[in-house]
Amino acid sequence: MTPQRTKKMVLIAAGAAVGLVLIAAAVSLTQGGPSPLRGYGGSEGSMALGLRDSKTSMVAPGMPPMAESDMGAVYAPSAPSPYPPDYYQTGGQTAAEVDQKIIKNGSLRVTVDNVSNSLDRISAIAKDRDGFVQSSSASEREDGKHDGQVTIRVPVVHFEAAMADVKALAKVVNYESATGQDVTEQYTDLQAQLRNAKAQEEEYLRIMKKAETVEDILKVQERLGYVRGQIESLEGRIKYLENQTSLSTITVSLTEEVLVQAPTKEFRPGSVVREALQTLIVLGQNIVSASIWIAIVGGGIGVPALILVLIVRALVRASRAKRGMPRQ
Repeated sequence: MTPQRTKKMVLIAAGAAVGLVLIAAAVSLTQGGPSPLRGYGGSEGSMALGLRDSKTSMVAPGMPPMAESDMGAVYAPSAPSPYPPDYYQTGGQTAAEVDQKIIKNGSLRVTVDNVSNSLDRISAIAKDRDGFVQSSSASEREDGKHDGQVTIRVPVVHFEAAMADVKALAKVVNYESATGQDVTEQYTDLQAQLRNAKAQEEEYLRIMKKAETVEDILKVQERLGYVRGQIESLEGRIKYLENQTSLSTITVSLTEEVLVQAPTKEFRPGSVVREALQTLIVLGQNIVSASIWIAIVGGGIGVPALILVLIVRALVRASRAKRGMPRQ
């Protein structure tokens, strides 16, 4: 075979291959399929609302992903998602943007001269430090001394100053503790989860507008209800952390100092005699009542029991007499 003939055959084969490719492209366009020359990365490959590639990310935790066949009437070619790339954020992405969140708690056990006065002064300390009294109580012991407990909430920036003010009231500080718990990471994670959950809610609402059948609407409503429940839960947890980190908690237990002193109450011998006589009368009444109970209840039980014993004894004697046995 000559070189010129070989070259001619190669050109014919190449032309045939190009023709086949052009024919395949034309057939694909007429049937609505994707062009082999354009690939699948364009907007034609995306879903309605830009959710085909991200529909698993929008499903709430604990909920199964929506099957594409379940929402066939909802999804359709559309523009990419309107949300920016950083819309779905994580706690790590937002941690640097949030101030440090620390829960501060303090506990004091102190001895004071007067519990009632100290409770009033601690209440004033809380008010002066832009805080408030969360709870307060006082009680009296048998020896006439008083105990008390008070819990105050003050802004975190005033925590150390409030602790120092309370300790200044004490005669003796028997116990002191202060703790701090850093919840910054937990707080930022919750915020990121809330942001993502709200984005999911918006997307489900947009899908709802595209739904055409009752079945599609019910399926979207089920997931929408679950996401909204998560939003409420996340908001509640965030508010709790914000409350705990914005206001510190100080719990103070108070007791009065024990002093040796003369009785403050007036001594009345006549009252003591009357109390003793009253106790004696009550004791006598109790003894008489007990005797009556014993006589009636004991007689009601003892008499029949005695009669039964006598009958049994007579029967035993009669049986022995018949046998000729001596009496005992």
